[in-house]
Amino acid sequence: MAKIVLTADRSLMVNFPSTLYAGFLSCFPTRIVPELVYRRILRPVKANEDGTTNYPTLSLRQVESICIHSGFSRKDVIIAHPDHLGETIKEDTKIVGVTVVDPLGIGPETTFWTSVLGGVPHNRVKFAQLMGQIQRLKQKYQFKVVVGGPGAWQLSSEDRMSIYGIDHVVIGEGENVIPTLFVDIINQAQFTKRVHSGRVADVKQVHPILGPTNTSLIEVARGCGRGCQFCAPNVAGRLRSFPVEKILADAQVYLDADIRVITLHSEDVLRYGSKSLLADEDALLNLYKTLFSAGIRGAFITHANLTTFAYQPELIEKLSTMLRKNGIPGYGGQVGLETGSPRLMKKYMKGKCLPLPPDEWQRVVKDGLRVMERNRWFACCTILLGLPDEHSEDVKETIQLIKDVDERFAFYFPLFFVPISATPLGEQRMFIAEHALSEHWRLILECWKHNVKYAYKAFTLASQGKYPLLGLGLRVGMKSLYFQIQATCRKMIKQKESN
Repeated sequence: MAKIVLTADRSLMVNFPSTLYAGFLSCFPTRIVPELVYRRILRPVKANEDGTTNYPTLSLRQVESICIHSGFSRKDVIIAHPDHLGETIKEDTKIVGVTVVDPLGIGPETTFWTSVLGGVPHNRVKFAQLMGQIQRLKQKYQFKVVVGGPGAWQLSSEDRMSIYGIDHVVIGEGENVIPTLFVDIINQAQFTKRVHSGRVADVKQVHPILGPTNTSLIEVARGCGRGCQFCAPNVAGRLRSFPVEKILADAQVYLDADIRVITLHSEDVLRYGSKSLLADEDALLNLYKTLFSAGIRGAFITHANLTTFAYQPELIEKLSTMLRKNGIPGYGGQVGLETGSPRLMKKYMKGKCLPLPPDEWQRVVKDGLRVMERNRWFACCTILLGLPDEHSEDVKETIQLIKDVDERFAFYFPLFFVPISATPLGEQRMFIAEHALSEHWRLILECWKHNVKYAYKAFTLASQGKYPLLGLGLRVGMKSLYFQIQATCRKMIKQKESN
């Protein structure tokens, strides 16, 4: 078999049912979403007869591409299904590479749900199961374990590496570190360090993927440049857009697999090709035109910035018109609302509002959501609770902002602040339920009261009226979830106000 075996845990190697947002189910505690329900919604990707899979995560495809373009042969590198490691890891395996997103269940979304609902999240359980399996095989075959990916920072301590049998951790981008690291491991070199920081890669160093993924993602840019102090992409520096030719090559991989609906990924997709903090209309529209001309039928996005909608509404109208002409009736993405406090905006994320000043952020939110709704864009807004030095008045301003935009067709998702290593706030205290003020619980309640009101409407539009029984199940499930959130919030409000 291969010298290098790449894999990921069961929470990542799944078939996503029509939307990537279903992946957040892995953030929920196992007692709230039982394993039977979890497996029913997030089914595992298909395994080949030899234990490999043709539909891994994007990060595994990227590592595969790095290896092949750095000199390893195709037979040296395989991507293994997590349920079939015993069939893919053999005597000649030298490296098992694992990609992670939230392996310990301490990311902002997971921390929120476990704090509010209690229990152990699926992502932590699935990662522990995978690493237990790898450790048993490691005792037999003596390979080295290398972990990387967006959540690798969670595993960079000696204690955690020891617990999970990890030999090396790669933090950051892999293009400049993986080739040398893998060669040194195979050659049994002596290492003076086990945590490796990958420096920012030039766009010319990032090659197209060599096969499809389970998410149909295409990375169009890296970095951001707005400078939010809590955010990992800030560490990657300014926005670096990949050439259209590279993106088109990625798209062709999906077209060859008869996949014609893809999702464009970066921290701010609408700024693709821009050299500033404003969107470049020509570059963005040309990207979509090129993809549609190649045969892509649907090109959705992961993230965008509300400032683009508020400050460049004409661009949104032009893009929306193009989407409608190509048969896409609605659109959307994740946007960071984060806070309603101008003080916190100025202190931690003043670049988020540029070219407008931080004091204008509430107006940006209101105008941006209005432009999104007018153009049939669906907004999933994250709201960050517990930033260092957040006061009750800051939270009250956020509550009022959510009330002001309650009529907008959008979702508001509260998250707990988690300090991510290498960011400016990386040494600050993690925010947990015990730190929350009564106002935080009121904010959570306000957000989810809104979300429940619009959940069924969103499902009906997304499914175009199909699957009425599934819609009924969603309505019942959302109501049940809201009652649990409501009970926790009311209990905590009463407790905080009685102290």
